[in-house]
Amino acid sequence: MATIKDIARLAEVSATTVSRILNQDPTFSVSGKTRDKVLEAAKQLEYKTIVERYNQKYYRLALMYKPIIFHNHIENDFHFSIRSGIDKYCSQHGIDMVNLFNNSNVKFENLQGAIIQGNYSNEEIKEMTSMLDTEHLLIIGRCPDDNKYDSVWFDARRAIHSALDYLVSLGHTEIGYIGGDENEDVDLDEQREQIFLRYMQKHFQKTPRTFVGENSLKNGYALMKKAFETEPLPSAFFIANDPLALGALEYLKEHNITIPDAFSIVSFDGHQMTQYTTPALTTVQIRTEFMGITAVQTLIEKIDGVRSISKKVLLPTQLRIGESCTPRS
Repeated sequence: MATIKDIARLAEVSATTVSRILNQDPTFSVSGKTRDKVLEAAKQLEYKTIVERYNQKYYRLALMYKPIIFHNHIENDFHFSIRSGIDKYCSQHGIDMVNLFNNSNVKFENLQGAIIQGNYSNEEIKEMTSMLDTEHLLIIGRCPDDNKYDSVWFDARRAIHSALDYLVSLGHTEIGYIGGDENEDVDLDEQREQIFLRYMQKHFQKTPRTFVGENSLKNGYALMKKAFETEPLPSAFFIANDPLALGALEYLKEHNITIPDAFSIVSFDGHQMTQYTTPALTTVQIRTEFMGITAVQTLIEKIDGVRSISKKVLLPTQLRIGESCTPRS
């Protein structure tokens, strides 16, 4: 939150001058130019007077999740980044956000709204919502009922198609898939492996090889090893999330296999580490921090009665081109 000293530094005047201008001191004589400079600095820094802060609406929200989604910063960068956006927005706007776990039978009260973060089964979501004493609920992840809950997510089909379109534009038609286990309650239309298979069937009338297992760096290593044990290799791989891709790259590094000389790789999520791998990974960027910010804004909108119906927000994704792809020779 901006202070009088921050405004003084930006406007290049004393803190006393700022204070007397903002408090409209009638005994203080100052030029119009200086007054405008201070007011513009205060506006730019989004400064709020004590009265404005006192009159600001107070919100007490809950963020509910399974602790496992924050088990490891490298493997769970996706969720850490979303929470960073939530925390940043709440801090900037004086919103009280309580972190709750779904491993207690206690019913949490005095909440105006709650956010559930993560992809959970219908039964898990039902259990979570039963613990929350509020009708204003938003899910960051798959939503079991768009008419009942607000939600913020991304268009998985369009995102995956952008990755595959890029590989095809480079001449790749033999594309393999490495992915993680998916929640059984996720609609087939939204499952990453099914989206991939339908795309390949539509464009090339073939069923490509797929390697699927647990979502982790360790398993990315194991799945890439398995791919090499069942040759011939495709000319490219689509890897369904970045932690799996990081594990796969570790296997390739240990066996002195260079990418994209051996084959091309496109990954998914936009993990911050993918910019620093060797080679830098081409990946589908999901704006996770903005997803967290949007979630809080959308929930507040519902709490304030701006609308009565639920809203589903699908944020755009963007293919970030790295050095892990090359035209098929």
